[in-house]
Amino acid sequence: MKRFELEEEERKVLQTLAKRGAMSPSEVAAETWTLPGKTLSVLRDLSSAGFVLLRDDTNSPDGMLVAITTEARVYLNGSLV
Repeated sequence: MKRFELEEEERKVLQTLAKRGAMSPSEVAAETWTLPGKTLSVLRDLSSAGFVLLRDDTNSPDGMLVAITTEARVYLNGSLV
């Protein structure tokens, strides 16, 4: 696997999702004190890297739900080499 270096915003998002569980993008923005547009950009980057899953969710105010992947949990725990 290619080594992926996290930026501060990306790390905050992953740590928030690891701690709180799946949430809407606006909830992630509120929890990380990041602007919604920046949060969505970070979430898309993390999704491309395989660290989060973005799913349609009609019950979410944003119409989406974001969750951390197992790969991201392993990365945060420092287990990837």
